[in-house]
Amino acid sequence: MNNKKIKIAIIGPFPPPHGGMAVHIERMKKYLEKNCLEHIVYCENKIKKYKNIVNIEPIGSYKKFILQIPFLKSNILHFHTNDFRMKILLGWYKLFGKKIILTIHGETLHDQLTTSNALSRYLLLFSLKKLDKIICVNNKIKKEIMDLGFDAKKINVISAFILPNSDELKIKELPEFFSKIRQKYKFLITANASRLSFYKDQDLYGIDLSIELMKLLLNNGYKNIGFLFIISDVGDHYYYKEMQNLVRKYNLEGIFYFYTKPVAYPAVINMCDLFIRPSNTDGDALSLREALIFKKPAIASDVCKRPKGTILFRNRNVEDLYLKTTSVINYYNEYRTKIKNIELEDNAKKILELYKKVFNEI
Repeated sequence: MNNKKIKIAIIGPFPPPHGGMAVHIERMKKYLEKNCLEHIVYCENKIKKYKNIVNIEPIGSYKKFILQIPFLKSNILHFHTNDFRMKILLGWYKLFGKKIILTIHGETLHDQLTTSNALSRYLLLFSLKKLDKIICVNNKIKKEIMDLGFDAKKINVISAFILPNSDELKIKELPEFFSKIRQKYKFLITANASRLSFYKDQDLYGIDLSIELMKLLLNNGYKNIGFLFIISDVGDHYYYKEMQNLVRKYNLEGIFYFYTKPVAYPAVINMCDLFIRPSNTDGDALSLREALIFKKPAIASDVCKRPKGTILFRNRNVEDLYLKTTSVINYYNEYRTKIKNIELEDNAKKILELYKKVFNEI
């Protein structure tokens, strides 16, 4: 048994913006605090200082942080990074006696391996095979890396979902904007994006599909329905303006709303009637699981395996999304009954157990 004290460093994004990976790290940090474990988060966001949050250090860029890693006092380093250069170097940090864990959240690693030249691909695989553990958020990712010759004993499938904390659930503490929208509509739909992005030249989070969906609902006589699309960090202002113009073109002003500031999204889901995840790629959508724990019907694209209880529609097919949405609207109570007994596991405990296991391995 290892007699040293476990010291955990988590490296990756931290809110804001409130993307899935960042929210996962934020909740894991709070879980470690609750369990009195020594930890620090090295945040890749370009924020100089986080007020009122202890044990968090912004790194600015991986280019500078790469040289600091061997000298970190933590003995377990848990990376949540999409940075290609960082992944190539991870295995080499084993030479400094560090325990290294990497969580793969989505398609980034697959895309990096398929688009890299032979040398970069070799270096990346060589590095990653040296790691102590790799966490995959779903079985599809596990199969992909198993097919590349990874040791099965080093791979764990653990969903990124960690239960939201009480501060994230307070509907009454949402800005007044939300209560006004809620009072205005009998049926309210929501979807979200951490930052406007594209995957294979398509809108990753399906903002365009959401607008097209509302156009179809309006044109087919569905009234008293609103849509809230939450974007915690716009990023691509040109595309955002395009989507605003599309809302105006379809006469959806006053029906389709954007909210572009950080907000406690679990509380938003809880105040709405239906959650939609129209993404064209995904790893493990936390907001989708949040909808299910609040017993809100949830519709999602069929781009990956979704949690039990999710209503699937064909990816990038607005007609199928429309059919599934109208079915939920028309038979809402029946859909809520179907998911009332669904329970989702809080995975923070699983991750902590993995830390302890890795720490005690010689």
